[in-house]
Amino acid sequence: MKPKTKKFLRIFLIILVVEAIISIGLKYQLRIGFNEQGKFVIQNVKTPKTIQEQIHEEFQSDKIIKIAGRFPINWNVVRVILVVDLLLILLAVLVRRKIRLVPSKLQIISEQFYSFFRELVSETIGEEKVYFTPYVFTIFIFILTCNLIGLIPIPGNMEPTRNLNVPLGMGIMALITVHYSALRAKGIKAYLKDYAEPLFFMAPLNIIGELAKGISISFRLFGNILGGAIIILVISNLTRFILFPIGLSLFFGLFIGTVQAFVFTMLVLSYTAVAIK
Repeated sequence: MKPKTKKFLRIFLIILVVEAIISIGLKYQLRIGFNEQGKFVIQNVKTPKTIQEQIHEEFQSDKIIKIAGRFPINWNVVRVILVVDLLLILLAVLVRRKIRLVPSKLQIISEQFYSFFRELVSETIGEEKVYFTPYVFTIFIFILTCNLIGLIPIPGNMEPTRNLNVPLGMGIMALITVHYSALRAKGIKAYLKDYAEPLFFMAPLNIIGELAKGISISFRLFGNILGGAIIILVISNLTRFILFPIGLSLFFGLFIGTVQAFVFTMLVLSYTAVAIK
């Protein structure tokens, strides 16, 4: 077996063990203090919670704080998004500093990813619109990182995309970008004329249809990530947190997370192509 393969297997086994310990630990609560007999104890006490209570605690009881006493924010989501942003900035700086005439492995991987999305943009919108590539690539890498960060076995860690605010914010941003690009490409007269097709009284339905695009891609991403997290929690309870749910977690995190990031990106790209052509 190659050394690199052995190293990968070691990392994989460490992640499995840590995930198992944390999964089992979720069923217990650390108690430090005096028990009923008046003795000072440090022990794990089993927390009798139903699956419904665990789902509510895990996915609905988010920590809301207010900035300046009036602006409520979901601190759990904001905290993880800040970590994602920091990771992406560090990755960008690292790739930028490693650019050489003879490329390193990191530079080769980065260039391959970027070239792949550049070809997608060129084939979908046109060679003259390849300046959309950084925008499209950023959407993919951000959503992918948000979906994968939940695999890191840290208590309290979560995927930001399983909170509706994040996918909906991405969908609204995509709609604004699409229609701003359409205005620039067509001009205001041709842009407004599209809403009157095929007949002028169809304009309200066409407007609703455009808004529905942003909502649909947002709920698609949100539903798949949240649904996967709930399935993992339910199966973990049914199987007493054995290693099977950890493999399921890796499946939803790696496979479903990557697929959903790519689907969201391609839908945004196709909407942009339809709007500006």
